Amino acid sequence: MSAPDVSILVVSWNTRELTLRCLDTLPASVDDGTTFETVVVDNASRDGTADALAERDDVTLIRNDHNRGFAEGVNQAYAASRGALVLLLNSDVELAPGALSVLVRFLREHPDAAGVGPLYLNPDGSPQAFHYRFPTLPAMLASASGPLRLLPPLARSVRRYGMLDEDFSRPRPVPQPSASCLLLRRELLPPVHLLDERYPVYFNDVALARWLALRGRELWMTPEATVRHVHGASTRMLGGTLARQHIGAFVRYLRAYEPGYKLACFRAVVLLQKLAVYALRRSDALPLRELVAALRGDPGPLPQAPLS
Repeated sequence: MSAPDVSILVVSWNTRELTLRCLDTLPASVDDGTTFETVVVDNASRDGTADALAERDDVTLIRNDHNRGFAEGVNQAYAASRGALVLLLNSDVELAPGALSVLVRFLREHPDAAGVGPLYLNPDGSPQAFHYRFPTLPAMLASASGPLRLLPPLARSVRRYGMLDEDFSRPRPVPQPSASCLLLRRELLPPVHLLDERYPVYFNDVALARWLALRGRELWMTPEATVRHVHGASTRMLGGTLARQHIGAFVRYLRAYEPGYKLACFRAVVLLQKLAVYALRRSDALPLRELVAALRGDPGPLPQAPLS
């Protein structure tokens, strides 16, 4: 059997209805002769996702017996796939009619592009800002330390990081497009592990974009392909572990890609801010033991069931 043009890789965790709607949009996302296969990894969902997927004949299902995280799940699907093009697709994304064909044609017409993503819309059809530059220390300080984002310099850094003032009305390079929907050329990707498993939930797509950029490869977006994106359908179920996952993963990212003084600065500012939150006995305070672990670069274990 010949390989399909595109391998679609989906990781699901307790998003049954969203996952099924995502898969249902795939046939209409092709308006030409593009062929595709869909490999879905279910991370031991407890909402019946895997059983529902097992009844479908349009997916290859890999059922995990525990939550192995997004990066490892993608790598499992990647190893089981065969297409020359690889579509990373979140379970909370719905492709517009013809969208996959648009992305495929873009890569065929732009042989120097390593990958391309779509224009994102919210479920109500309004624009969703979901393209990024590489994270900077000021932007991540604002993200990890809520009150700091009100300071004008940090507010500006957040807008620049999120490319909020950029024009996306025509195709353009994007340093770090989201992996929520990103079509990539397999020949330019790491041969075994597509995503770095040191980043189980956050920053694995950033690390991949950095890996490609260091090799002179560009990623693009095109507004001719659109998707509707719920955004955070699985990550919000991390509950109280979300902050530790985010901080711990960013510490690992800084350690890998930035000079030591930036890591030291991030640790110091976040420690002071989180200690203040803890001292105020706020309900969202990260326990001290978890805070220290996160600042050491340990995102912590992944929850096996949704948390509030």
